[in-house]
Amino acid sequence: MLANNMPLIRRLVPLALAIVVAVASIELIRRRKLREEYAMLWIVASIGMLVFAIFPGILFKLQEVLKVSYLTIVLLAGFLFLAMILLHFAVVISRQSEEIRQLAQRHAILRQSVEKLQRNRSSAGADDEDAGPAPEDETE
Repeated sequence: MLANNMPLIRRLVPLALAIVVAVASIELIRRRKLREEYAMLWIVASIGMLVFAIFPGILFKLQEVLKVSYLTIVLLAGFLFLAMILLHFAVVISRQSEEIRQLAQRHAILRQSVEKLQRNRSSAGADDEDAGPAPEDETE
């Protein structure tokens, strides 16, 4: 089937979906529900969907070159998009895991320092009791 002979509904549905994805992404960014780095995936996807909706001949040309059906091309595009999202999230999770590990190490070092200061303070307080009454601490 040529792009010129496509039913109108087959041309409008992808166009409408692309517009909905783009508007939803922009609205989520505006409301600060979706960070820009993640929204770029959805904006790129909606741009790709717009290109294929406006120029469906591209899909038919891919169909001829790859010698597969139209549905296979659409499923392949969906699979590639999902793979791109999974790869991006894998990178984000790896980076966050490293940051969490570093924060846990810093927390442990700080906790050890605080405990050491408390031990020094309590041992210094015990020495002060031997020397005489210590002034009262108003902060406690």
